[in-house]
Amino acid sequence: MATTDALAFLGDTIVAMLQNGLSGLVAPSDVLLSTPEEFKTFTPLQPSVTIFLYHVRINAEMRNTHPRAPAQRPALPLEVRFLVTPWTKDTRDAYRIIGATALLFYDHAVLTFGELRGANVWAPDDTVELVLESLPVEEHFNIWETADLPYKLSLSYLARIIGIDSTLITTGAPVTVATVPGATP
Repeated sequence: MATTDALAFLGDTIVAMLQNGLSGLVAPSDVLLSTPEEFKTFTPLQPSVTIFLYHVRINAEMRNTHPRAPAQRPALPLEVRFLVTPWTKDTRDAYRIIGATALLFYDHAVLTFGELRGANVWAPDDTVELVLESLPVEEHFNIWETADLPYKLSLSYLARIIGIDSTLITTGAPVTVATVPGATP
């Protein structure tokens, strides 16, 4: 499983994928990790793409999986949602970038250990699945409105499951029999 640096290096992985996959549409230096605060002063002179991590949650179904080692807690299973937004002066350029991004992530829907950036961050059996989300238009508007920015055409992706290894080591054997005071045997 991954270390706590996994989210940062997932961002780097996505930037590198887009830098390669959008060649000819966007200069590599214009593919950026960003936040809404940075959007407020962002005025690109040429086509650019931003990646904005807007939601992190625990995957409830994977929360109680078995740990890798007997004395270790199970990994923290995270899912993250991010927006990929083209910033262009020409609407057709934005459409081209959206189409190329969707195809790129479709063709690379499961990122394997060899594709994930970050030395000593991922285990050899780690993968991250990229899923295009069909958010209702209102939810897209809400993301931008919360940031106090006008709506921008964006793709919303879910990246799952990022298992962050716990550093807590448990001691003692697991409970196999419990006695409840006042209960009849």
